[in-house]
Amino acid sequence: MEQLVGRYDLQEQVTRGRGRTLWRARDTVLERSVGVLVLDADHPHGDAVRQAAQKAARVEAPGLLRVVDADVVGGQVFVVTRWLAGITLAERLTSGPLPPEEAASVVAPIARALVAAAEEGVHHLVLDPRDVLLTQHGAVAVGVGVRAALEGVEAGVDAEQVDAWRLGALLYAALTGRWPGHECAGLPAAPTVGGRVARPRQVRAGIPYALDDIAWRAVQPDAEEPLETPGAIADALDALGDDADLHLPETPPARSRWPMVGVMAVLALLLAGVALVGWQFWQDAGREEPAGSSTPGADASGSEPSPSPTGPPTDVPSEPIAIAAATAFDPAGDGGENDEEAALAIDGDSSTAWQTLTYASRELGDLKPGVGLRLRLDQVQQVGGIELELEGRGTDLQVWAKDGPSAAGESGGQTANKPLAGYTKVGETTGAGDQLTLIFDIRTDDVIVWLTALPAGTDGYQGGIAEVRLIS
Repeated sequence: MEQLVGRYDLQEQVTRGRGRTLWRARDTVLERSVGVLVLDADHPHGDAVRQAAQKAARVEAPGLLRVVDADVVGGQVFVVTRWLAGITLAERLTSGPLPPEEAASVVAPIARALVAAAEEGVHHLVLDPRDVLLTQHGAVAVGVGVRAALEGVEAGVDAEQVDAWRLGALLYAALTGRWPGHECAGLPAAPTVGGRVARPRQVRAGIPYALDDIAWRAVQPDAEEPLETPGAIADALDALGDDADLHLPETPPARSRWPMVGVMAVLALLLAGVALVGWQFWQDAGREEPAGSSTPGADASGSEPSPSPTGPPTDVPSEPIAIAAATAFDPAGDGGENDEEAALAIDGDSSTAWQTLTYASRELGDLKPGVGLRLRLDQVQQVGGIELELEGRGTDLQVWAKDGPSAAGESGGQTANKPLAGYTKVGETTGAGDQLTLIFDIRTDDVIVWLTALPAGTDGYQGGIAEVRLIS
């Protein structure tokens, strides 16, 4: 087992990419788990990250994941933080927006934490739902100062205004499941009304006026009495008081094979000893904002969201097509991930499922681009769509089909570098719930369901397909 500076036992590599490695480690002095970020010696922002981490280490606040050590060893910068169990807000929002009172309780401690950080001259600058960890002790902001340094974003004179806009956007996203600007953290862009982003109450019915007003004043610079600092947002949330009615009007419960899991349910699992570790906050792959852009204006102009891929149009027939065989598809791995379970996805029983292996991160541990199921038909025929019952919530997937007949056992030239050679992508979605329908139109006898990002499980990240049906 490798040991860093004679103190941190590097136990498990969690992620690797973009010139850095994240480890789960053991602090042998204080006998506790820590996260250790190690940058490559030639990382372009290494010195900026070290300085940002050392500056952030001075900040202590309940809503911050504190940096406990940062230095250089062997030319490599390393940053050490506490290791907390939880899930990111981005993962939580894959099951839908939060109840208003829960949204307020998540954002309030983050706002206060950014106030404390600003007093030490530290700013987040790139805050989004991936940077908020929901733990058994409450919401925690992660990567304050360090995340921006990793992405080459520098604080300007408007740093507090930037953090305030992003706090407002965080509240907006928690209330609506939409991001007030371009798509972000797996969330679709909020709709616009009259050239401006819609108010939260225009996106989701019944949101209390008080929270709608706070979110709107934070993300809309020309609003009457805008909220332009984290302190102003924290004060506004505190002013709601315990007597504020933040509950949505009662509606009939939605029918679903899986109930929606709220933060309190997740925390109950954590208290029972289940560790859902959300460490995506050190990974900036997939962040929509370009490095160096930290102004609210970069996100403030929204666009109309694309139609949701879930749920077929009512006039589309959904007659099932017989699937002759299902096999695991893993060209970048051993060729057949849990292949012995593949038939469970077409056995007509939703209580059984094909599942992936368990990975250390949502993106399959950065080990491969994806895994999936290959569905074979007896003959080439018209396929109009696919219905899926998925394990967990938050799966990113694509559907690919071979155009024309394929011979039995044909690989189509798939390799680790070209896993889907010979196939055409006919549908995709991100952050899927437990049931999904994608509509397309192609003649084929060979379809692949390709999972590219997995939901959080009890010991890591794992996806699965309980049932799959092709429809005409």
